[in-house]
Amino acid sequence: DKNAQYQSLLWSLDKIKRQGITSVGNARVYWQRGYLDAWKKADRNWKLTARATLALWVYPEVLNDTHQIQQLKNLYSDQPGDFLRVNQIKMYNDGITINRTAALLEPYLSSHGLNIGSDHGLNYLDQGRMTTYIKELEKVGFDMLIHAIGDRGVHESLNAIEAARQQNGPLAQDRRHRITHVEFVDEADIGRFNALDVTADFQVAGDWTLPGQHSELEVALLGHARLADQIPLADVYHTGANVTLSSDWDVSSLSPFVGMMHLLQRGAQSLPNIQSAIAAYTINAAYALRQEDKVGSLEVGKLADMAILDQDILTVSTADIGKTKVLMTILDGEIIYKNRKKW
Repeated sequence: DKNAQYQSLLWSLDKIKRQGITSVGNARVYWQRGYLDAWKKADRNWKLTARATLALWVYPEVLNDTHQIQQLKNLYSDQPGDFLRVNQIKMYNDGITINRTAALLEPYLSSHGLNIGSDHGLNYLDQGRMTTYIKELEKVGFDMLIHAIGDRGVHESLNAIEAARQQNGPLAQDRRHRITHVEFVDEADIGRFNALDVTADFQVAGDWTLPGQHSELEVALLGHARLADQIPLADVYHTGANVTLSSDWDVSSLSPFVGMMHLLQRGAQSLPNIQSAIAAYTINAAYALRQEDKVGSLEVGKLADMAILDQDILTVSTADIGKTKVLMTILDGEIIYKNRKKW
């Protein structure tokens, strides 16, 4: 139902502005099911309360990749100053660990009664198909957003980006592809994010992402040793790669402040300080969305997108960062949300 999708989008935008968020990336736009139409309607009706960057979903079960690639090319839109931009592509390389579908280099320790996936997980789009999509779609300006959770999935995604770059040459030099989730990374691939200019997009807002918060099922499938290396944030960050934080809402909390708090509670895999955590949500993310010249930091000449908070997250204890509330959200110089309970 298109009207239901539209109303759901407006509800989501209301939630987003209450968290002080003025730019949003929709990472799974099912364009064949009316999701793109809902965004366009909101734009036409002046209902967008965030700068929106949309990632069009690649349907992995499609019978003709050439036809789908052409359809996606036709949907590309990225005009300077537009609040709604359709300039990213979402691909799933693998699944998730909890049901043995995340693609792993080493096998799962057991099936644990699960009859999906395999000992090494599965691919929705394998390396060859990903290479084809990247090679063709980056020619018109699309950046890729690739879901990869397992170390094999990350490895194959980096390989596909590298192969497309080699084939496209200069056409691929200004691409800002990113891999999202990045829960397990082979040691040999840690430095490849920086080497290939690929953004590592992590999600740590969920309590279960904290060290030691693993379920019995996860331990049975992966073992303590592998889980100890899950989400190698600091390892990737210290190579100089662009690291971003996103919510994975509504799987996890939408609040950036919960994510920042968790980002500093990861032991050896924490980022160095609150400033680096803020950057991961702001200027680093702005770069990934191709708008770092307009937003992402408070500077003369940039647009007036900002949030006013009820406490100074630079000075409060780490454990209190997640309690931060937004007093006001300002988009393009206009107040779009005011927390009347706090004023």
